[in-house]
Amino acid sequence: MNNETKKGNLVPELRFPGIEGEWEMKKFGELCKTITPSLKLQSSNYLKAGKYPIVDQSQSLICGWTNDSKGLISNVPVIIFGDHTCVLKYIDFPFIQGADGVKILSPQSGYDSRFIYQSFLANPVIQDGYKRHFSEFKEKTYMFPSLPEQQKIAECLSSVDDLIQAEADQLQALKDHKKGLIQQLFPQEGETTPKLRFPGFEGEWEEKKLGEVCNVVDDKCDIGSLTIVTYISTENMLQDFEGVKIASKLPNSGSFTRFNKGDILFSNIRPYLRKVWQAVFDGAASNDVIVFRTLDGYDRLFVSQVIKSDRFIAHSMSGAKGVKMPRGDKKMMLDYLFSIPSLPEQQKIADCLSSLDDLIAAQQEKVEALKEHKKGLMQKLFPTIN
Repeated sequence: MNNETKKGNLVPELRFPGIEGEWEMKKFGELCKTITPSLKLQSSNYLKAGKYPIVDQSQSLICGWTNDSKGLISNVPVIIFGDHTCVLKYIDFPFIQGADGVKILSPQSGYDSRFIYQSFLANPVIQDGYKRHFSEFKEKTYMFPSLPEQQKIAECLSSVDDLIQAEADQLQALKDHKKGLIQQLFPQEGETTPKLRFPGFEGEWEEKKLGEVCNVVDDKCDIGSLTIVTYISTENMLQDFEGVKIASKLPNSGSFTRFNKGDILFSNIRPYLRKVWQAVFDGAASNDVIVFRTLDGYDRLFVSQVIKSDRFIAHSMSGAKGVKMPRGDKKMMLDYLFSIPSLPEQQKIADCLSSLDDLIAAQQEKVEALKEHKKGLMQKLFPTIN
């Protein structure tokens, strides 16, 4: 690649050797046409907006597909018009068109479908309100180079996507390994001993309520105690036990719960999002975050693994109130029954699972670093409009 910068012109900062000339502005409707498979759709065979899980709205889509060879479409961009999204996906496995919320796009001659997808990621459409009609969407403008440059950029960014996916697969494998290990190291429901134990440990585990091994912290502080680094709310806690990020801003008023290093923070808005974090510093949390503090005689890391378990999350949701923003019941959480071993065995299990958590965190950092690398690459491979 070589560097080439022309301010004010549709020319990217970074280009491949032998590629030159300005990019053109094109309406999306000039680039693609919608297509409809010939297969008559069955209810079990189509992709439907709002009826599939989105893993990452900027990258991934999980959907169903049919084995019927008629009407199958693959390797094309797809626009999904969901309840709260209007996103472009690139599907590289066969599927058939679904309800009105899904549009299958076929690139016009001279346009690369993979580049269309990457271009959309580089310059996503921001739509106002609930206007998600293709008639409006196709009027949006995008920058496009010659077909050879489209193909070069698509190949480059697709190779980075492959790296990201490979590292993401490794991350998922580590998470699955930990999940399987927990099933071996903790007694199953109705049992008092686990299937797998460390040498030297025997005897039944004791049944306890969560409220017998930890309490809910109610030490309040005012807004003057907050800093952007040590303030934790449900907004800056990450899903699936992936920790926290620095808050984007501080609240203007209110009272907050003071927490200490080692306390376990549980986001009580939509518990199914699995936002649980064991504090690595002292700070203050919003009122939508429950702060659990482990009592003497119990291992904090072990208790955090209990609160991060699928069983506890399911228990929290079983008592949650509210439809759109369900909140768990603190008393019900403290009544949660589970089995616990002696303190030395708690510590052994906690050390084992914590070492896995460290591996998972390191792998997550690899994935995030690759995503940031791709983001920086896209900024150089696509022109900046002044």
